[in-house]
Amino acid sequence: MSESDGAGLRGDLLTGATSRRRFFAGAGALALAGGAVVVPVGRNVDDASAASVAADGSFSAVRVGPSDPRYHTLSMGFNQRWVGRPAYIQVVGSTGQVVDAVREAVRDRLRITVRGGGHCYEDFVSGNRGGVIIDLSQMHGVSRSSDGTFWLQGGCTNWDVYTELYKRFDVTLPGGSCYSVGLGGHVAGGGYGLLSRQFGLTVDYLSAVEVVVVNSDRSVSVVTARWDDRRTRDLVWGHTGGGGGNFGVITRYGFARLPRPPQEVWLSTVAWDWDSITPARFRALLENYGRFMAANSRPGSPYSRLFSLLKLTHRSAGQIVLLTQVSGSDESLLQSFLAQISRGVGGPIAQTRAVGAEQTITPSVANRRMPWLQATQTLNGSGPNQRGKYKSAYMIAPFPPEQIVAVYAALTDPKYDNPQALLQVDSYGCQVNARSPTATAVAQRSSIMKLQYQTYWTDPADDDVNLAWIRRFYRSVYASTGGAPIPNRVTDGCYVNYPDVDLRHWARLYYKQNYRRLQHVKAQWDPTNTFHYSQSIRLP
Repeated sequence: MSESDGAGLRGDLLTGATSRRRFFAGAGALALAGGAVVVPVGRNVDDASAASVAADGSFSAVRVGPSDPRYHTLSMGFNQRWVGRPAYIQVVGSTGQVVDAVREAVRDRLRITVRGGGHCYEDFVSGNRGGVIIDLSQMHGVSRSSDGTFWLQGGCTNWDVYTELYKRFDVTLPGGSCYSVGLGGHVAGGGYGLLSRQFGLTVDYLSAVEVVVVNSDRSVSVVTARWDDRRTRDLVWGHTGGGGGNFGVITRYGFARLPRPPQEVWLSTVAWDWDSITPARFRALLENYGRFMAANSRPGSPYSRLFSLLKLTHRSAGQIVLLTQVSGSDESLLQSFLAQISRGVGGPIAQTRAVGAEQTITPSVANRRMPWLQATQTLNGSGPNQRGKYKSAYMIAPFPPEQIVAVYAALTDPKYDNPQALLQVDSYGCQVNARSPTATAVAQRSSIMKLQYQTYWTDPADDDVNLAWIRRFYRSVYASTGGAPIPNRVTDGCYVNYPDVDLRHWARLYYKQNYRRLQHVKAQWDPTNTFHYSQSIRLP
């Protein structure tokens, strides 16, 4: 399960920012103004008035406390390792209700965390003992304003976005395919997916963000920040890869333009039986994959229409799987890619077994020509609720020999037996790398591959053995750089939407040179550090 599959998120914190300044305006201006709008508490803050929302039967806020039978379920993340003990969960359905929830929590000095889809990889949302979890899942509206901006509410899931944008407007957002993932955190961390090599990251299309913020005097406001407003453009920039949970509560994202999805795609799922994989063949597979990505990941490459996920499973899974999507009706790019990856490895076969947390995909033929929306539905990789741990790395060059040796050793470790353990190697680059490292908060704009280390299990008694394996695996791959993928000629840090509390120098690994500017955004828009967790942006 990965974010390119759509699941891995720091997200579902769904957060944004706060300002020392206030710009007061009415509710109509909030929806229509071209610049920033900040609406003070007590004013009408939603597109529709609070009174009309109540009158027309729309969702009313729900408070779930410890005595409520829903409390245990709503205190839990998608990852079953994370079960919280908040004072209560506030389920909200409008910007106005978010303002009320934040105002009450600030007044009562309760810590705030925010959830959309609940897919945060670490305990950043549920781990709010005695605090308030604001649940945005009822805020899933998709609309387009008179100026052409597409507005997506913070509680949307990927699937809400794909189906609504496609059916109503024939556009899409190049995000992940795990469709239960909440959009709020997915976008804020710089979301990507199977169309990103062709179209770029989700944040490359972000033009505005509506955020409920807490000011220096602890008052609560709504800010609509836009790229074309010098007063608030840094707030938009902070949401283009700065991660969720740092600045405020994101209630809406605005996108001035969005790409049209391909009408059709080729979808391929092939595999190699582990029984046929020798160390030499394994080395050939990783060398072929890295060599191909190094040669075909520049902006404008004809292979920008190709996105692949190489699922290097633990040997106990039985098969190594390669999943590929190619936009358009021409199958030749796919056939060329598969031929190049298979050299010295042997011809692949159709996948016959499940991999990791995902459902089994067993097409009758290896390559399928499908409508894009159906392919996106087919690729849903959310999988079952389980316990899990994740790590990540960006790669700007192919795997060096010592890393290949370390990966093979971990995946064939005879003392570890978990068929749901794997290293997923996603293709990257092309249009992603067309932007400057400072144009957005996503600093990694020269990578050719993106790695996600994963392991899943169900029994809490197995926590220690699985955590020990993935930590040992990660340290061994990056032994020459202190156990982490520090920015150098091969690796380029870690992905903020695959958070990992084990990282010592997480600020450098996630944000590189952009961290100082993110601290400036933090100081301007969350001066009281109301929104915080163990890896949140620190005040300067």
